[in-house]
Order: sequence, then structure tokens, then C-alpha cells
Amino acid sequence: MNAVPAALPASVDVVVVGAGAAGLAAARSLLDRGLSVVVLEAKDRIGGRAWTVDLAGMPVDLGATWLHSGSVNPLAGIATRHGVAYDTTPTRIRRCFLFRAHETRWATPVEESERIDYFDRCEALIEAAAHAGRDVPVSAVLPDHPRWRPAFEAWVAAYSSADPDELSTADWVNYTDTEENWPVPDGLGTILQSYGAGLPVRTGTAVTAVRHDGRCAIVETAAGSVEAAAVIVTVSTSVLAAGTIAFDPPLSADRRAALAAIPLGRANKLAMAFDGNPFGDLAAHAVRLAEATSGTMILHIRPFGRDLVTTFIGGRFAAEIERAGEAAAVDFAMARLTAIFGPEPARRLGATRVSAWESDPWIRGAYSAARPGAAHLRPVLAAPAGPRLFFAGEATHLRYFSTAHGAFLSGQRAADEAAHALGKG
Repeated sequence: MNAVPAALPASVDVVVVGAGAAGLAAARSLLDRGLSVVVLEAKDRIGGRAWTVDLAGMPVDLGATWLHSGSVNPLAGIATRHGVAYDTTPTRIRRCFLFRAHETRWATPVEESERIDYFDRCEALIEAAAHAGRDVPVSAVLPDHPRWRPAFEAWVAAYSSADPDELSTADWVNYTDTEENWPVPDGLGTILQSYGAGLPVRTGTAVTAVRHDGRCAIVETAAGSVEAAAVIVTVSTSVLAAGTIAFDPPLSADRRAALAAIPLGRANKLAMAFDGNPFGDLAAHAVRLAEATSGTMILHIRPFGRDLVTTFIGGRFAAEIERAGEAAAVDFAMARLTAIFGPEPARRLGATRVSAWESDPWIRGAYSAARPGAAHLRPVLAAPAGPRLFFAGEATHLRYFSTAHGAFLSGQRAADEAAHALGKG
């Protein structure tokens, strides 16, 4: 965690609101240009939705987990410079387990092939709709299948943080992924902690208002106000839509519409530590569950060979589980692990930890997902609001939205815009 300055500066060149990947990248870029900066962060830590916690002595990411599109991901180079290792050749095995009232068993090789074919067909149909100019709900183009459609819908929810009926086909296609998704044994959040060390961040300082005109900006907090030549706002779309920060002049109607149409979706992670290995000789596995409905989890068993299970939960089911609480999430996961492995995991279950991103007032969700018909509005989120106010965050990146590196790159872009406005471009 960064040290908290003793007092707010009276004035700086640029105030950055939020100390996630976007805010940290913006601050570093501005400092490198010789500008004075303060980063104001409402939470008591830096990193935003990249958050690594300790669970029974093991690092676990409760937010961002992979270096997506690793070969073009700037966080990979930062990790290397700070000595944070990552795996460029992950060998995770993917299997499907059938969990229904009348069958609880591993899918057969023939069924696995059928599932993969169905998933590929669904993705092709989504892409075809988008390329034909049909920005419609993903659910509208999915073919029915009694066994595999719920499994695909569960995967969509975990992948995009939105259920297929709430997700834009065009947004799905606009996301760019090189399929190089590199896990970080010590946690992706650790990369941002290392990168942000030494930056002028004041944590525990929520911004309540931003007033700006053609000459300067005033950023207000409970601890006082800071005058700046420019402000970069990096908080989430859902926080902005909730009116947590008052803007004078108000945000434009176009921006408010874009915020409402591209909210944060719902996704959470549950991590469970075990006393020893209750999974036998099973190597690291990613287990998809085929259930009667899409309300289920994806299980990652023994990641990095650790006595650990992490689960990925998305969409409305993630919200339901979040409201029910950690014990309900653990019970749900353990029922499935018991069906797969018998009673041993329950006997060895140790510490657990679950995220609750929608309940966090400074985040209010997982990552951005455009509603059907709204994918074209992302550029509105990225546009400056006058000569003194700029915006960044994963939702503002046009290709890498929903990722930590998309947020990081957007912060650098907003820093470029602010520096140019101040004659330092």
C-alpha cells in the first residue's frame, strides 16, 4: 500500500482520480513529462480491480487474474522489470463435468467434442451477427441445445460479466484478444502494487466534486480541495453513473447515456484453500459445469499446483451469490466438488475468500459490458469533457476494454491528452 501524504497539496498541474491501472499509468506518464500530480483514491489501497490477497499463505487474485494478450500487454514488461514472474506457456487442462439431477459424471470424449463444436458454433454466430451490423443480444443468436446452451451461457457470463441477453454482439466482437492469456503465480495485483510504489497517491480520499472551466479545475474531497490545470477521472462507469462525483458543469447527456448503456457487469471469484491435496493426482484443471441452468461456476482446481480451488462466477448468478454471502458461495462450490471428488475436499477445506465487487461503493461491479445496441458508445466515454477534464479506465478502451492492460493504456492516452492541453505534449 502506498504511503498517504500528510496533507493535500493546494494545487498541482494534474489531479488523477482513482489509483487503479488507469490512474497509476496516467500519473507515471505525467510525472515523466515533468508535471506535478496527485492521485486521489477512495479505497485504502491502490490497484483498483487488480487485487491480490493472501489466503493461507498463497497469493490469490480476487480481481484481474491473467495478462491477457500477453505479447502486447504492457503489464508483462512491467512485471519483468519488477521481478514478478508470469507463465507464458500455461498447460491448464479443460474438462467438463455434468452436474444434473439424473447424472453427475465427467463428460465423455465424444461429449467433450460435441461441447467444443457447439461453443465454436455459438461464437461464429455471434461474430456473424456483429459483422452483419446486427448489434443485438448475444442470446438472440444462440442455437438451442438441451445440454450445452446453459454451459455456454455460464461461460459468457464469467467471460464478459454479463448474461447473454444483456450483452452486445458487437461489443463481443470488438474486444481484441491474441489468445495469449498468461497467469501470474504471485498475483496480477502484485504487478500494480510494485508499479505504483512511490507515486504520489493519497488513499482513503474520495473525490466528491469536480468543478472546471476553461482556466482551471477544482477537485473537492472531505479532506479539502485541490486546484489543478487538468483532471483525469478514471473511476468506473457505474460509479460515474451513480452520481458519486458531482460535476460542474454536469456531464453531457451523451456521456450520461453512454455510462448507462455500458455499465460494469457482475462477476466474482471465490477462493478456497485446502489442508493438503484432496484431489489425488489430478493436475491443474479448469472444470466447466454443465447444469440445468446457466447459474453455476467455473472451477480452477489446483492452479500452479497449489492446494487451492478458485471459482469464476458471472452475470445475474454472481449478483445472487454475492447477496447470499460467502458461506452460500462455499456451499455451492463444495456441493460440486463433492460430486466430483467425494467427501475428501470437504474434510480438508480451510480458509476461504470471496470478492463482492458490486457491493463495493467505489467500484460497483466487475468490468464493463455494453448493452445490446450500445457498443458504438465507447468512444463517448473516452472523449474529453472540455479543455480541463479527461477520462480513462478500461471501459474507455475501444479494443482492450474489461482488462487491466486496457485500463493501463487508457491512462497513458488520457495523460497524453492532458499533457498536450497543458503544452507538455
